[in-house]
Amino acid sequence: MKSKTVFLFFLLTSCIGSLSAQKTIDLFNGKDLSGWIGKNQFWRVENGSIVGETTKDNPTKGNTFLIWKDDQVEDFEFTCLVKFQGNNSGVQYRSETVGPLEDCVLRGYQADLHPKQDFFGMLYGEKFGKRGIIAKRWQKVEARGDKDVKVLGSVGDKTELVGTKWNKLGIVAIGNRLIHMVNDVTTVDITENHPQAIEKGYLGLQLHGGAPMKVEFKALKYRKLSGNAAKKALQKATSGKTKK
Repeated sequence: MKSKTVFLFFLLTSCIGSLSAQKTIDLFNGKDLSGWIGKNQFWRVENGSIVGETTKDNPTKGNTFLIWKDDQVEDFEFTCLVKFQGNNSGVQYRSETVGPLEDCVLRGYQADLHPKQDFFGMLYGEKFGKRGIIAKRWQKVEARGDKDVKVLGSVGDKTELVGTKWNKLGIVAIGNRLIHMVNDVTTVDITENHPQAIEKGYLGLQLHGGAPMKVEFKALKYRKLSGNAAKKALQKATSGKTKK
């Protein structure tokens, strides 16, 4: 009887853990920046959106990030609505801090948001060795080294994306598979086999150095993935949206 009770207990806790891992949560309450850390002179909440902005009189010397500090991401899916102008932006994930967390500088993977069509939704290695652009929009690749990237095929469609309008950005990261989507259409599909791949790290919103810019984010939703939920998310991310 005791062994049966122990078995049922572990079965129950396993199911609860699985359900918890699959729950979608809002990373932004629409009112303030609770759960986030960033430079106060650049980030604010306005009309239910997170707004990052630099001006000629209030520039950032380098790329700076608003970082979700409550947890680190590993296997997950993330979506948000975003629009930007003046310079490119992006969502950093599985990223490490450069210096103290309070410096708000990250290195790692970025779902890049750029007005240039073949860069919109690409994978960029932010301060990630000599990697830079890992996969441009429309590419399915295997990444094996800093500049050792093999193109395996093409993904997505040729819809023109306009950064100054609201777009839905999606990220699915499961193991060594990294997929970005814009408006539910795959923009890149990466098999990450780099020897220094990062498996877990921070998620952050980018405000780019250089020219004055403004970026707005809202409806930020995050879900941890494991087991069947991870498989289904991966299938959904590629189903009907890729070309062989």
